[in-house]
Amino acid sequence: MVTNLTVKTTRRRAPVVFPRKIANLNVIQHFQLQQVNLPLASKGASDKNAKEQGKGRCNLIKEVKPAKRKPDPNARPKDKAKDDCYKDDADSCRKDDPNKPGCRKFSTYSAISLRTSLDSASKPCEIKKVCAAIPKFSAYDVLVRIGEVAITGSDIHVYEHGSTNSANISLGHDATGIIEATGECIHSLRRGDRVVMESSLSCGICEFCKRGVYNMCNNIIYNGFLMKYQVHPADLCYKLPDSVDMAEATLTQTLAQGCQAVFKAHITPTTNVLIMGSSAIAVASAFCAQAIGAKNVAFACTMPTPLASIHDDFDFDCVRYDVYGDYGEILEGIFCTFQDWPDVVINCAINERTMNIAVMCLRPCGTCVLTECESEGVSFNALDVLMKNIRIIPSFRSKNMFATAIHLINSGRAPMGKMIAARYRWSHIEQAFAAAQSESNYGYKKIVIQCGED
Repeated sequence: MVTNLTVKTTRRRAPVVFPRKIANLNVIQHFQLQQVNLPLASKGASDKNAKEQGKGRCNLIKEVKPAKRKPDPNARPKDKAKDDCYKDDADSCRKDDPNKPGCRKFSTYSAISLRTSLDSASKPCEIKKVCAAIPKFSAYDVLVRIGEVAITGSDIHVYEHGSTNSANISLGHDATGIIEATGECIHSLRRGDRVVMESSLSCGICEFCKRGVYNMCNNIIYNGFLMKYQVHPADLCYKLPDSVDMAEATLTQTLAQGCQAVFKAHITPTTNVLIMGSSAIAVASAFCAQAIGAKNVAFACTMPTPLASIHDDFDFDCVRYDVYGDYGEILEGIFCTFQDWPDVVINCAINERTMNIAVMCLRPCGTCVLTECESEGVSFNALDVLMKNIRIIPSFRSKNMFATAIHLINSGRAPMGKMIAARYRWSHIEQAFAAAQSESNYGYKKIVIQCGED
């Protein structure tokens, strides 16, 4: 005997009738219900009579066979033994296990700063080589074998002053590598792809992440890449063209920050751009401004050595001024360089001197973009800002700029390779940090560490 049920809906549609024996949702999800007007079977009717009542009409319940999934042509070949090895705990791995090729319990090296800012200033900062197992990764992550890592200003700051958040913080935030394994849900990247990683990891659930400004995430953390292997979200890994060198690509994040500053200034082919400072982001901003067609791009700085290098290597006009020089002489030098006043100032060395120069030299309705700070507190003429209607725009980190930066490098319009001062092997990491300290004090050059060596 089959007892029929009537399902009532709030939208006043015709009732749907289905037998109680398939009322389980786990069964119904494999069927398609078609809504028809059928007479209800009497309580004592047999199965045969119930079928005859619906004869000549569409079936109430129609079984739908699940469609076969077509194989993805871009899907990587799955090596179960090796993938399982990567996901296993270190204690379960054995070097002599024949069922798990390549399994290594002792598999990666990390450079970690061991000093916090609360420690004594006289205590030297240590970079210690530690060992760990290959980390686990989720279905949306990739396992990256690190190739090249550029030492950034934030790395040097932690190296010199420590970190208030953690005594053990992994260094190296600008890196490239090779995909070693991918999660189950990743089809855009395959094993063997060369990638550059965006190091900042946003939470994805805070107010700013939901608004799309993930660079302002409240819970942002950074992955350090001075190690042999690192797990990273696949959506923050960008595939590199074959023509882009991996060492040059380590400066993609630097170029992305420069692009962010330039795009915020709304530069056009009639725009004169003055860049204050001689840092790596300052040079990257100049590359981007020139690439999108700015009329003139020039630098203003107090340091003669990097300015001479910028002029010789990249053919940009440069204005050198004295730290305590007269404002009138500085403004005269800027005007003579452009034969006009700049429309945009990108300040990559924010201090009282540079802010006053920017406010004084800008044309009315000009734009001043702030990117890098040298002083936390500065004073400048607010009346000039008001009466000249100057826009002051901050540019912090970058968002959605890596694709643009990679395109500029690949097209040759951003020769980031000329910004690499030297490359060091992993075994000479202490010498690499000492050289990076020196370069950061004098200009825009970067030090790159080859993690794939040794």
